Amino acid sequence: MKRQPGKAAIYLVLFLMSLSLHIQFPIFTPFAIAIGASSFFVSILLSSSSITNLFGHVIAGPFIDRIGKKPFIVLPLFLSSIFMAAHATAHDPLQLLVFRILNGFILAFMGPACFALLAAYARNRRQEGKNMAIHGLTVTLANIIAPFIGGRLADVFDYRGTYLFVGGALFIAALLALAFVKDVDPIIVHTRESTSLRAILSNKKLLPLFFVGFALMFGHGALIYELPFLTVEKGLSSTQTGILFSFMGFGSLVSLSFFWLNRFSATGRIVIGMVLTGLLYYQMAAEILPVGMTFDLFGMGLTFGLIFPAITSLLAQKVGHSQYGSAFGILSAVFSLGAILSTLTSGLVRHLMSPYFLAFIVTTLGAVYLIYDHMKNKKLESPLYN
Repeated sequence: MKRQPGKAAIYLVLFLMSLSLHIQFPIFTPFAIAIGASSFFVSILLSSSSITNLFGHVIAGPFIDRIGKKPFIVLPLFLSSIFMAAHATAHDPLQLLVFRILNGFILAFMGPACFALLAAYARNRRQEGKNMAIHGLTVTLANIIAPFIGGRLADVFDYRGTYLFVGGALFIAALLALAFVKDVDPIIVHTRESTSLRAILSNKKLLPLFFVGFALMFGHGALIYELPFLTVEKGLSSTQTGILFSFMGFGSLVSLSFFWLNRFSATGRIVIGMVLTGLLYYQMAAEILPVGMTFDLFGMGLTFGLIFPAITSLLAQKVGHSQYGSAFGILSAVFSLGAILSTLTSGLVRHLMSPYFLAFIVTTLGAVYLIYDHMKNKKLESPLYN
């Protein structure tokens, strides 16, 4: 009985957190440019939080396994509410960079804790997949409406007022997490903090999964970097850019609503999703088919909703229960690394070639590596059914 209220609480907290953070997606780039940031410095700003995420994720994992998950959900939310509101006080790009770095580091502890707690709520593999899918569904619902809300808030209250709103929403999420989120597992103490982390890093069977995670977020980072430039270069309003982001969220919502997909192998879902994602990036770069950006983003959302729960579910299947914190910490660090390299390279090459083409190459390599590894290791699950 304890698990159900705990799951409901964490889904609600994740919804509010995702809503708050994604509100800034359509406004961050134009806000940074408005206070003097160049296009390359925008890429540094976007990647800075990912860099601090990377180190924070690796540090967080073993502590989550030792201390428990709830403290690493509640405290980061309280601190993030302060740092997000502080964005409203930035008057030059360097100040904005400091706030991004601080916020990125403290939120790095929250992601692995949430994934580990949701995995701990499950009693079997099917429930693990379902929990991750519901997590994705909850976050996606927030992602659909958040960019639109962010664009409207920016148009009405300007960028600074929007960041004050985000800080307040995160503070409410922190209060809810403090009151209702529950740990369900006893605290597991290890004699050495690095034991579980070292075991995960030395597990060669996890390398393909981590590379797929890197490739997925590399492409996603290129999308997050490039799309807001439509506001600056094509004269779109923040609201219009936010609506484009919402199409991607709506695509994810559709695929995540198909819970019957959990009957299929996580490996098969990842491979199919990565191949389709690569093709979509190629379409966005070359514009071969006469379809609009809304179609591309809706399709991208469909594939993202297929891949992401499969990655987290497969990782939970491949590691021990006591290593959830470390495993999801490393996976989150890999996600951050993909976003870091993506935004930096996008800022460097966007005047020479489309960042979407780089995303196509990396995403396709991820799919090929996973297929190769599956064919090489016959003991892995069937590509179609568990």
